[in-house]
Amino acid sequence: MVTRDLLLTSPALGALGPAALDAIARRARTIEFRKNERVAGFIDPPKRLVFLLSGLAKLSAATVDGRERIVYVFRPGDIVGSRVLLGRSLESDYEVVAMTRLSGVALELADFQAITEEHPEVLIAVTQALTRRLDRLTTRLMGVMSEEVSMRLCRLLLDFADDDDDGSDRFVRLAHPLTHETMAHIVGASRPHTSTVLSELEQQGIVKRQRRDLLVNPQRLAEMVGDTTWA
Repeated sequence: MVTRDLLLTSPALGALGPAALDAIARRARTIEFRKNERVAGFIDPPKRLVFLLSGLAKLSAATVDGRERIVYVFRPGDIVGSRVLLGRSLESDYEVVAMTRLSGVALELADFQAITEEHPEVLIAVTQALTRRLDRLTTRLMGVMSEEVSMRLCRLLLDFADDDDDGSDRFVRLAHPLTHETMAHIVGASRPHTSTVLSELEQQGIVKRQRRDLLVNPQRLAEMVGDTTWA
């Protein structure tokens, strides 16, 4: 059963009023995906929006040499379905696949359209959330073409750093652990090269290993990429 409280866990819906949330709750349903299950295929994706509650999913495609290329990692709070709602977009050439066990709230497009006729604020909120993510995706894709692997990796680690950090110069865990192979797919490098760059960052005191965990220093990463929001 979808409740108002469950919907409020999605940042995109957090500012909506009770009436709009109740309208969504009446039509939405919970949904789960197994690891490696397609959430939205490349061809004819399901006509629905999925508000992610837990787990990770990747926006990916195969390169010309047959390697996987991950251009974005969806996390709890993200919405899958920009192609369904916005039509052709940067995500149109990729598929969305669960990287872990995944749960979310699904809303069929027809139901979403019916809700927005009575509550246009829902359309505004969801469209704004999707647009912000597409802007981030544009920035990341441009970075892949113009930045060194070390810079791309630093941006990725900063993006995944635990956002409960208090801004001090200390090490924190990643909010969602990433394997070296996954990092390599995201930054567009080989796994050995990615591991080498991580070792170099460790020598510089920017990351460190603690048992199986990779800890990062957000302040040092921000200095590397010129991000003043962590200062």
